[in-house]
Amino acid sequence: MKKPSGPVSAEHIISVAASYLQKEDDEFLIMAKGYAAKMRKLTPDQLIFADRVITETLVEAQMGKLTRWTSLSTFSYDESDDTSINN
Repeated sequence: MKKPSGPVSAEHIISVAASYLQKEDDEFLIMAKGYAAKMRKLTPDQLIFADRVITETLVEAQMGKLTRWTSLSTFSYDESDDTSINN
């Protein structure tokens, strides 16, 4: 959007705001809102871990390393090695 060179009228501001509010959410914003709703229900520890997994997945995707068979692996661990935040 072009930046006006002079004073901005209230009508112009209202027009810009109205056009913004009338835009439909794209598929990515819709997905993000769904993820946000789920993440709000997580405990603080789980939120940190979920954020890490999501971030790492996006980095792998940016590097072109994801495939149809890419999956998240979890390994059993000894509770003495637990690195959760509340320990």
